[in-house]
Amino acid sequence: MDNQGLKQYIENLIKRGASAAEIARKCGVSDAAMSQFRSGKYGAKENALAEKIASALNFYENTWKIVDSVTSYRQIRTAFNVAKRNRKWICISSRSGSGKTQSLVDLYNLSMDNSVIYLKCRKWTARKFLTKLAICLGESVTRYMDNDDLLELVVSHFNRMADKNPVLILDDAGKLSHSAICTFIPLYDDTLHRLGVLVAGTETLERNIKRYVGRIEGYDEVDSRFGRNYISLLGATKKDTCAMCEANGITDKALLAYIWGKLDKQLKQPSEDKSRQVYFCDDLREIAVMIENELIHQQLQNGEIV
Repeated sequence: MDNQGLKQYIENLIKRGASAAEIARKCGVSDAAMSQFRSGKYGAKENALAEKIASALNFYENTWKIVDSVTSYRQIRTAFNVAKRNRKWICISSRSGSGKTQSLVDLYNLSMDNSVIYLKCRKWTARKFLTKLAICLGESVTRYMDNDDLLELVVSHFNRMADKNPVLILDDAGKLSHSAICTFIPLYDDTLHRLGVLVAGTETLERNIKRYVGRIEGYDEVDSRFGRNYISLLGATKKDTCAMCEANGITDKALLAYIWGKLDKQLKQPSEDKSRQVYFCDDLREIAVMIENELIHQQLQNGEIV
């Protein structure tokens, strides 16, 4: 584990507005332990503590440095703030590599209390999804509970939190089964005006919901609860790309121009009130790979890798 990198990540979160106490709570450690870890005074068991903190914060070694001025990040942050303030259900359906997961995890880590819940979905049935969600909320689940019991457990938890404007972030929601997707209907109905939900998935999430409307029971209702509207992320402009490069170790202007020139780009209209089109690279993963390749090339040239 890159303990120094993890400590720097925590410090960056705090500089951007998160509180050390809230980070400690999320990680299930005491304020004192977090303080000692940050100062390098925790002692011999620091590695074990670092692994626990890293797991809670979804931190990995060589974690990509987030640039919150990138267009896609700003779109996700706006959607998150709308969902929280207005207790609204919003769906982001955008191509793989557009920066959804890293941005959502970052917003979760920056949240100042326990009102934001993040769950990364898998190919789960309704029961598995509700079980995972209940456990994520800290509720006790027994094998004797059926789907209705689990749903009631989840709904009651969120309704008790209503004064905090809770937000549920469901990442990779396109992987959920039909039965799991349809649990959105009673979850929406039973927490109406008390819970905001931000659902994210690849472009197939919107496509599948629209495809199944009128063909599979429940999908018209799910589509309706999202307002039949889905957010597609724009990606990164040239300015955004340069900021990402600089934040992650590429500062040479000629190299910045080379990376931008090699990227696949599309002309897009940034907003409805602006007629001018701008070039965007909508695959942030492609940008990251190019930056990583250039950094590796530099390491080879400097003899850091033999």
